[in-house]
Amino acid sequence: MVKAKTGIEPLAWRSVESLANVVYILAAGALWQHTDTVIWELSGAPMVIMYSLAVASWLWYWQLHLFEYDCGLAFGSTTLVSETAKASKPKLTSWKVGSRRWIRFPVHTAFFGMFFLLPTMTSDLLVLAVVLNVYNVVGSILYDKRLVATAGEPYLRYIDVTGLIFPPVYRCLKGAADIPMPSPAHWRKPSMHLPGLIVGLGLGALYYALIGARAVTPMDMLKAGGAGLLGAVVTGLLLGTVLKPRASDWAQQQTDLSTTVALNAATGVVTWATIGWIQTGTAPSFAAFLPLWFIVQYLGHVFAFLANRGKWSAALAEDGAATRPQAAEPVKQRAGSVAARLSSGGRA
Repeated sequence: MVKAKTGIEPLAWRSVESLANVVYILAAGALWQHTDTVIWELSGAPMVIMYSLAVASWLWYWQLHLFEYDCGLAFGSTTLVSETAKASKPKLTSWKVGSRRWIRFPVHTAFFGMFFLLPTMTSDLLVLAVVLNVYNVVGSILYDKRLVATAGEPYLRYIDVTGLIFPPVYRCLKGAADIPMPSPAHWRKPSMHLPGLIVGLGLGALYYALIGARAVTPMDMLKAGGAGLLGAVVTGLLLGTVLKPRASDWAQQQTDLSTTVALNAATGVVTWATIGWIQTGTAPSFAAFLPLWFIVQYLGHVFAFLANRGKWSAALAEDGAATRPQAAEPVKQRAGSVAARLSSGGRA
């Protein structure tokens, strides 16, 4: 349906969605009107428990993207990079790993904890949590339909034994345990992603220098958008220059590269939040977390590829060279046969 109406491939549409989400969240954060109406306000042990669960939800959100998803495919940056490199369109591959054995969209599950499990809930934050998660559920349903159209019968079998956002404990305790699905290979050598962690620490310091310890006002949100864009350019170019391809095929190289960039993006936000917490006693506004994460993860991958297109496109050239001798082999055989026949006086 997306392709029929817009001409854009389903996977490429993720690029449009990601960029639209960044603009929407930045605009919403800049224009948001805070209220003093408190729905609930916890203190003592309940406050600590609730806040710990909220932080755990955010950390789970980043863990899911780093370990259970291919970030480049999830956000559409691999599609854009492939178009730039004139590579074949990336293929959607579902990994049977972690919570994805039971839930098709565990990232969307994390959203409930990220926005509802706040120790102090005001009426404006409650409206935000409700609106975002209604969008979250509707988006999951529509995305599920797109994947059925894209992946076909294998995905239908996956649907039968998994839940959309919550695990199907009422009908399939084992989830997708018995369905043959590939396992991810992007953490086969964890040390290759260490540069993303190191650069991410510097990225968090850059956020603190440009935004400050908190992001509350409309101007703060504009600063967050600018800091994210600058961070994507600087860290993307740096990682793309420093890193080396650790796989022989293009698709795995881009999965590895986008994972390192994603680790950098997540570490930058966590580092900035930690600095803000130490200085002020409260974390920066959650409204700034997602734009900073989206911008750096998406554009950082693109700039990492552009930092050295020749290096990151080498696998494509090698693939093309590998196929040419196979095509030429029959010609060599025919030439040898003709030479043999001529040397023997033309007899067959």
